[in-house]
Amino acid sequence: MRLAVIVTEYPKTTETFILRDLMTFLEAGVELRVYHVAPYRDTEILHDFAQPTRALARHHALFGAKALRAVLRRPLFSIGKAWQILRAQWAEPVLALKSLAILPQACAVAEDLTEWGADHIHAEFAGHPATVAWIAGRRSATPYSVSCRAHDIFRSQSLLREKLGNAAFSRTVSEFGRSFLLKRVTGLHPDRIHVIHSSVDVDRIPKLGPPDVDTFHALYVGSLQPRKGVDTLLTALSKLEMPEWRCSIAGEGPDRGALEAQSTKLGLTDRVSFLGKQDFQAISDLYRSASVVIAPSRIGPKGRTEGIPNVMIEALAYCRPAISTSVSGIPELIRNGETGFLIEPDDPEALRATITAIHDDPDGSYRIACGGRAFVESAFDLKKNAHRQLALFEQNRRTGATGRRAK
Repeated sequence: MRLAVIVTEYPKTTETFILRDLMTFLEAGVELRVYHVAPYRDTEILHDFAQPTRALARHHALFGAKALRAVLRRPLFSIGKAWQILRAQWAEPVLALKSLAILPQACAVAEDLTEWGADHIHAEFAGHPATVAWIAGRRSATPYSVSCRAHDIFRSQSLLREKLGNAAFSRTVSEFGRSFLLKRVTGLHPDRIHVIHSSVDVDRIPKLGPPDVDTFHALYVGSLQPRKGVDTLLTALSKLEMPEWRCSIAGEGPDRGALEAQSTKLGLTDRVSFLGKQDFQAISDLYRSASVVIAPSRIGPKGRTEGIPNVMIEALAYCRPAISTSVSGIPELIRNGETGFLIEPDDPEALRATITAIHDDPDGSYRIACGGRAFVESAFDLKKNAHRQLALFEQNRRTGATGRRAK
């Protein structure tokens, strides 16, 4: 099978879940191309395990000569797609302009895929990658599919009817996301929206024993932006009464300066370390030493929020106690008292109390974390879920499905 995967950015340090899917596809014998909408990001870390994908990555400049020639070679098609974009996104002019800017690039991708003989296109995220897949798929008569994760569907639903309605199938990472789409986007077919969770390679993650550390170690892994709720974590940490503890914050983002200032103001400088971006091995080492892993997610500006944070899946795979919030699809993974610890968002007192409870009962917390590991093995395993996607790709290649226009 010849599969083209569309992503927004490549590489992207935090998107290990996509990179692991790509590696699983390669191991299954798939011929793969990876098209990234934005230019190559040399400031990001390409993890060692994903190095084979570097040679597969391709990018067409938005207004490069190839893209402009491609859009002009089929003027009626290009005008028709531009009109559909404007009609669907007229109330969101900034999004409309971005979608129009992608049109020439998508036409260039379509010509590539026709020449290559692609069997299927898959877009990772329902935003710009799905726009490229929709345009390139329709122009090249290649079936396409879309992975819908979180803010890519929660922030805005404009153009989703066109992109998902014409897809051979769509995949959401949570039941919450599937229900959201069926309620908010008209004309979608329920039998063509599949729930396939984001996954981790459980076979390569050892089932760890309790952390052997003298100092209680809280860990946050992820980007530093409003929807992640790291400010709530810092407030909760400032209220801890236990004598010895430390916290590692691994990640980068626009809120780093404000969060470091908050940490200083709260008197946490000696206990909280901002580590910046870390590669996969460094993150693995942090999990090993962690007493608890925390994802204090919230609904951020413009509806930006989580699907199911991959860090929570990883934490449970390592048998580490995990705390998160009742936002979006998170309760599908974190079942309070069974697989992890669930609190309401923006509640630093509840977070403080839960951290303290884990500190005071390490054996009970570890048993719950091991229950989380068992759940991850059954529902969030990379090989199982990646092969479910491959089966859908193959099914649509065999049937020649190109999706039906949404009614």
